[in-house]
Order: sequence, then structure tokens, then C-alpha cells
Amino acid sequence: MVRKNLIVLLTDFGLSDNYVGVMKGVIKKINPSADIIDLSNEILPQSIRQAAFCLFTSYKYFPEKTVFTCVIDPGVGSNRKILLVKTENYYFIVPDNGIISWVIEKEKIEKIIWIQNKKYFLDNISNTFHGRDIFAPVTGWLTKGININSFGKEINNIVKIPFPKPKIDKNKILCEIIYIDRFGNLITNIENSLFNSIYEKSNLRKIVFREKKVELKKSYDSVEMNQPLVINGSHDYIEISVRGKSAKEYFNCKIGQKIPIYIY
Repeated sequence: MVRKNLIVLLTDFGLSDNYVGVMKGVIKKINPSADIIDLSNEILPQSIRQAAFCLFTSYKYFPEKTVFTCVIDPGVGSNRKILLVKTENYYFIVPDNGIISWVIEKEKIEKIIWIQNKKYFLDNISNTFHGRDIFAPVTGWLTKGININSFGKEINNIVKIPFPKPKIDKNKILCEIIYIDRFGNLITNIENSLFNSIYEKSNLRKIVFREKKVELKKSYDSVEMNQPLVINGSHDYIEISVRGKSAKEYFNCKIGQKIPIYIY
């Protein structure tokens, strides 16, 4: 019996090559009724942490039983595991490299399967494209109703990446840039609620980031063009932005960079 799971793809393949299209073809060949959505195929090459954040801030907006197939896999061809993780509400097919770490801080795990049953792989497994040869066919068969226990053996220990917590010292918050969107907005690891609480308790409510004064605003057009601002982001984390420009270029920042924010 075909299960009507929604399939969501997250990859670093980009759109100029045929990789994403081929994966979808493999899935549809196994399950022609499969419904596939692209979450993003523009994750920076091999950026596990960027993918982890994208998945973490997105999965809860999808229907229960959605299957998330995530191929950001710098260990392809090695002895790293490929996992099928069943949580209370969703399924995740991921390399065992930490991509799912922040999701499972919120989602209760019911079972983790180390995918090993070649019956559900393509016949010829390449060393460089497990997205096509393993991830895609397993996704197709799972959404056809194959029991998850059929794909391999249950395990308990997987690779985890701890979520980077901001460090607070009086009026200083040492933040980390954990995501940069295509507009160049800098998404930090500071939750909106935490930042707002510290801001409300400050005296002058003056904010300094990279030696530049910025203001907490409710919308981008609350400042003049080319001026920076701090805003409560839609991901529930504080963002540093510049109206009409890229904050990434304006502040010369990159993902993973740790930068203090001062609130006076």
C-alpha cells in the first residue's frame, strides 16, 4: 500500500548540474505518486552546519510523516553511515555527520536505522553519488510503505553537533553567525526572546556590532538606505541586516564567525 508521505529534499548540489533532477527521477521511478518539494539545493558545498540550521528551522512547518532526505555528504564513499531516523512526527534520511543534531533536540527519536540493506539501493553503487544510488531509492521505497526495519539494523549512537550557544557577559553577547541568507542577512545564534530581554534591561539601549552602531528595529524600512539594523528574524533568531545591501559584505562576515554584540 502506498503511503502518501511528502518528500522534502535538502542538498548542496545546486541547480546547474543534473544531480537533483536525477534523484527525483529515481524516487519517481520507484514511487510514481511521490510528492517532492525542494527545501533548498543551494546549501554551501559540504556545509553541514548550514544544512543543520536550515533543517532545524524548517521541519516543523511540514505535515506529520514528511520524509526529509538530506544529502550534504562530504563523507560520501567512506565508511560513514547513512541513517533513517524516525521521530515522533517525521522521518529523516541523512548521512551520519550531525545534520540532524539540532532537530533531535526538539523532536523525540523513536528509532534510528543504519541503512544497509542493498535490496533497496540501485544495482551499481558509485563512490561519489550516494544521493542517487542510496538516498533516493530508500526514500522511494519508504514512501511506498516498506517498514523501516527492513532497511537495516537499529542503532543508538550517532554523530551530534552541539548547537552553538551565545556567551553572555554583562553587556556583551558573544554570538556566532550560523546562517547567511541570499540577501546577505547575518542570522546569529541569539534567540529573539533572549536578545529582547537583555535589550529591555539596558540603560541607553545602544547596540554596537563590528564597531558600528546599530539599532533594534521592527522592519527594514525603519532605517535609511544602506544603514545597518538588528531585527527579530523569522527563524526566531536575531539577524543583523543592512537596508538595501548585503550585511555579509557590509560587515565582512562569514558563517561560523564569532562576534561580540555590545548593548549599553
